[in-house]
Amino acid sequence: MNEEKELTFTINPKRLRYILSLYKISNNDFISQINKERKRNLLTDSDLEQIFNRKKKVDLSFLKRIDKIFEMGLTWYISDRELPEKQTSSIFFRKDSFNTELNLETRKKVNMFEELKFEIITLCNYINFKPDRNLVKYKITDNVKNVAKEIRDKFDEIENKLIQDKIIKRTNTPKEFLKNLIRIFEEFNIFVFEFVDRRVIEDKKTKFDGFFISPNIIVIKRQQDYLRREIFTLMHEFAHFLIDEEEIDVIIDNEQYDKTNNIERWCYNFSYYFLSGKHNSVIEKLQNASQSNNFLKRDIEQVYNNTFLSYSSIYTQLLIKNKISYDNYKQIVNSINSKITEKIRRKKEIQKIERERQKESGEKPFIGSSKPIISNLFKEIVEINFIQGNINRNDLKYYNKVFSSNIMSEVF
Repeated sequence: MNEEKELTFTINPKRLRYILSLYKISNNDFISQINKERKRNLLTDSDLEQIFNRKKKVDLSFLKRIDKIFEMGLTWYISDRELPEKQTSSIFFRKDSFNTELNLETRKKVNMFEELKFEIITLCNYINFKPDRNLVKYKITDNVKNVAKEIRDKFDEIENKLIQDKIIKRTNTPKEFLKNLIRIFEEFNIFVFEFVDRRVIEDKKTKFDGFFISPNIIVIKRQQDYLRREIFTLMHEFAHFLIDEEEIDVIIDNEQYDKTNNIERWCYNFSYYFLSGKHNSVIEKLQNASQSNNFLKRDIEQVYNNTFLSYSSIYTQLLIKNKISYDNYKQIVNSINSKITEKIRRKKEIQKIERERQKESGEKPFIGSSKPIISNLFKEIVEINFIQGNINRNDLKYYNKVFSSNIMSEVF
């Protein structure tokens, strides 16, 4: 009886070269990752050269090792379908440098949302919906304070209408304010996606706070214990949308402010002026903050309670306006960060104690899973496509998996 031959596959060399180039992985690094934790090497320089020349096939287990690195799906590497042109398909080929370290996990996450961009275009085409830009493009030569006021007035107008129509509610909590902002963005045909990083190992975590992909995609990372930072990030990436300049960001503090380019300063200042609104006048009128006036904590508290700016952002403005010394600024910001770190530590400790209590009492431990805020605009487009039969249940399951949430809860 003939033994059944093991299934083998021919990798598309164009796709393999593309993915290595996309993620800035050298041939040697790729070989090292394939051979990682193996006593016997699975891949050599010679093997890789033969794969590039279509002279060597690979088995299923080898294909799975490749996909463990890139997570593109097994069939992606063997497909003969042509890839889009590099210069237009990825931000990594359109830009040379970014405002954050781009580790592999960051590049994979950004690439995932770029792929989603093309899916959104297809979904919109199916239903003849054109999410055209309905805001003018600004330039960094435009007065950022005036632009922030102009945009804030537009937001307030839309917010009042949505509240009147009972689509959103007026709120004074950061979480609900963040949701409202995202809902208002949708009136400008902007897709905002919140991403929850569930990685535990530090070097596996994504290294960004947010990014903007032209023409209308904004992604922000959940800041579970620092929602005001997430709100500031959202407005910063929106500023990138306003001037149509793509970027992947870690939001700067003042130590980097003077070293950043004019684009980043404009976006940073827009975020501050938008969120401070009329309360910026309080900051403008303040005297210098020093130990003798308790670093103006009463005034800072007033601005904090009436806006969604963080304490750090407010004190950073004082430093930018030369209303506080650098040493005093660092002392205050370090104190603020220590309090946040301690708050996170206490929260984790309480959760640990609760899990141990549940275990001792025989209860099934409940582990809450943070779910990202879903773009209603995207949700509605998916729903219409499903109802019209343009996508099936498997497509819905895919979107649910990507966003860790039900796009159409009534279907499942």
